[in-house]
Parts: sequence; structure tokens; C-alpha cells
Amino acid sequence: MSETPENEDAEKLAEAEAGREDAPKGLLRTPSGRWRTPSGRVKTRSGRWVRKAAPVVVQPKPGEGLDLQDRIDWYLNEPASVPGRIAEVVIGLLILGVVAINLVTSYEEVPAGLRTFLQALETGITIVFLVEYCVRWWAKHFSLRYLFTFMALIDLLAVLPLFLPGLQAAKVLRLLRVLRLLRLFESRKFFFGEVRPDHLIVMRILIIVFCIVFITGGLVYELEQAANPDTKFRTMFDGIYFAVVTLTTVGYGDLTPTVWQSQAATMVMIMTGVVVIPWQLTNLARTLLEERNKVEVTCTHCGLQQHDRDASHCKACGNLIYQEYDGSVA
Repeated sequence: MSETPENEDAEKLAEAEAGREDAPKGLLRTPSGRWRTPSGRVKTRSGRWVRKAAPVVVQPKPGEGLDLQDRIDWYLNEPASVPGRIAEVVIGLLILGVVAINLVTSYEEVPAGLRTFLQALETGITIVFLVEYCVRWWAKHFSLRYLFTFMALIDLLAVLPLFLPGLQAAKVLRLLRVLRLLRLFESRKFFFGEVRPDHLIVMRILIIVFCIVFITGGLVYELEQAANPDTKFRTMFDGIYFAVVTLTTVGYGDLTPTVWQSQAATMVMIMTGVVVIPWQLTNLARTLLEERNKVEVTCTHCGLQQHDRDASHCKACGNLIYQEYDGSVA
């Protein structure tokens, strides 16, 4: 007389509960430490075999149950928030506009009327940055701790030139506005979908290189112009060209800084590139290795998509996930 699957499962479970350290063939351990069959059945204390189903979790609507400040903070900082993503893209476009204005106004050939208009436009964009900074601080309930976070300090540096008109420090600080582009690449979620982790790191590397080149090139240009009006650094483009040639170790030698401040800025740029870029490349290599050991399987309970190839349960919520060897789903 052949044994039923329930009797076979019971025998395997008895062997596991008898003290064997390794799981018997065909049994898996649940997150609570109990043994289960590949089909997902577990044995209750009453001796019955039941299929363990994942609890039903009702997801709240975005921003539900929050006051106005917390809701605005959620919209601004949650990667899944459409208004927050729109705000970040608009701010990113404004930052690129400021970069273009800085490049154009560095040319002496620009007409006075156009220069005045572009400077007024830059002031208007800075006011937009100031309003956004105040809204973010208000959404954080005017928390002093928030003011000392990295991105909050970058936001503050972006608006300080508004209160320091005509000073050399304002010309230097406005170069740091480009660092705000880093906020766009904090999350994998974009309007067109969710990018892979390795693609996100590549985009971060590109934006970091762009920030290093632009800030250093603009800084060298401003310092050289202040020290010697007849310098070879006639425009900001010359400064950016020098930064690219130096960072890539080509070093043509046609442009060289002459004052110690710009020489120090060049040294800082080189050291930053030596430290930051290999660090990001290391993260990229580590991510690629991790991706090779994962499969695209979506947990039906929490929605996690990346799982280890040999995982029987979701590492985030413990729910039973799809397994290729038995094809079962919780």
C-alpha cells in the first residue's frame, strides 16, 4: 500500500523535529524556525497540515493620515511621489539654466542688454531656490537637525549669493549650485520607470564628474580673473577645459594656473577625483556581482523584486516566494 503525500510529509517532519541539524530532502525551514514542505504546508500543533497564506496588508494611500507639513514633506522626499519627482526635475532644469547663464555671461562679447537680462533671470531662479529651501524647512517643522544635513547645506549655499551681491564670495558660491543635481539621483525611480542599481551608479559617476569639472573650472576662472585680468583664462569655458584636461591626466600645458588659490583648487580637484571616482567604480563592481546572484522575482506580499537565486522566502517580509524547482507561489 503506497503512502499518501500527507504521510510522507509527516515522516519528513518527524525526522526534522527529532533533532537533525540539516533539513531533510524536500523540507524547507520557515522564518519562525519550523519545517515546511515545498508546497507550503506546515503542521499545526493539533497535527493538521495547513497551507500558510501571507497576511493581507492594506496599503494606505499616499500621504493618508498626515498633517499638511508631513504630507508636503512626503511629497518632496518620497521617491514614489509624482509631485516630488516633478519638483526635482524642474529644479534640475533651473540648475542647468544657471550653468548656461554662468558660461554665457563669462564672455566679454555678450551685449550689455543681454547680460543684464541673464543676470536678472539668474536672480529670479535663485529666488525660486530660496522659496523651495524655506518650504523644505517648513515641512520638516523647522528642525535644526535638518539644516545640517548634506543636501540642506547645499541648498543653503545655492541661495547665499542672493544676500551677497557683488562680492567675490558670491561668485564662488554660485558655482556650488550644480551640486543640487545630486538630489535627482538619490532614488532608482524616475518618470520613465525604475532603473537598475548599476545604471543608477553610472549616472551618479557621470554627474559627480560633471560637478567636479564645473566647480573647479569655474573656481579657477574666477580666481585667475580676480588676480590678473590679462590671464589666459578669458572665459569660464577655458577653466572647464583646463579642469577636464587636468582630471584626465592629459595635461597639454597650454593653460596653467598662476596664483596659489587656483593651484590649491586644482590640487583639491585631483585628490577628489582620485578618491571619489574609484570609490563609485568599486560600488559599481560590487553591485554588478550582486546582480549576478539575484533573480527578478516579485514578492506577492511586499513587492520586493530582487531575491537571491536560492531564496525560499522574501528577505524583507518572510513571505513564501516563487521557486523554480517546484513552481509554487504563496
